Amino acid sequence: MKEICIGVCCRDTRYGKRLMEYLNHQKEFPMTAWFFAEETALWKKEQEGMFQCLVLSEEMPDCGRSPICRLKEGEYGSAADIAEKIYECLRVRKKEEWLVYGIYSPFGGQASTAFALELARKKSLIYMGMQPYLPFASGEEATDELLFRIRQRQEDCMDYFVRHQERLGEIKGYPGAGCFLDYRELTTDDCRWFLEQLREEGISVVIDIGTACVPSLDFFRILDKIYLPVTEQELKTELYAGFLKQMRRYSLWGCSGMEEVIICGRESIKEVVAQL
Repeated sequence: MKEICIGVCCRDTRYGKRLMEYLNHQKEFPMTAWFFAEETALWKKEQEGMFQCLVLSEEMPDCGRSPICRLKEGEYGSAADIAEKIYECLRVRKKEEWLVYGIYSPFGGQASTAFALELARKKSLIYMGMQPYLPFASGEEATDELLFRIRQRQEDCMDYFVRHQERLGEIKGYPGAGCFLDYRELTTDDCRWFLEQLREEGISVVIDIGTACVPSLDFFRILDKIYLPVTEQELKTELYAGFLKQMRRYSLWGCSGMEEVIICGRESIKEVVAQL
């Protein structure tokens, strides 16, 4: 999982340090916590985009930062509860709870789809295409009808989803819509409703995401896990630096366990996925 970094700041220095130590050593909700006795030191680091979540005393200003977990003065509660609350704030699920995987690359390209297909094959997931253009010879009719049923929140949506999956090589799923603008007609709430239906049925999927098809940035928050396949060369580009800056600005870096997966020239995508 991509490392989740937490900033802790409270007036009770002794408690703050103990909380930091607990968060760093407990295993149920993996994270790295940093304690600051002074607010100015915390905000200096926060402005660098270091943290995905802040844990602050109740009286401290939040400076417009979100997500925030509050510590009530004299009623701090258990450190275990705070660790769980941090994951709830970030909407991060634990590994054993992952059912909805997202594959996303700010660079686009066929490598992202190849990664999604291989992950679907390895983990026996249902593939859902969400790329701007169809990467398959299969038609778009089934996907178009599924999107319509999601928008209408139809009761038989799950039944349709199970019955109309198409064969895509070694896996099954939905290749994609006829026009990428059809995805933009879905709201994030529509998508959230659909994904919760999948979770209730215990259905695991991998969504192959293209930038043009995302209804809003909050879409990334409703996924259980996001893999970002990138090459070593792409990591060094200004485009990727701009992507990271935007993800941190909107508190998305770390949500859904965003994790970079480095595609090295000497390794095939199949080999990379096998190591996850």
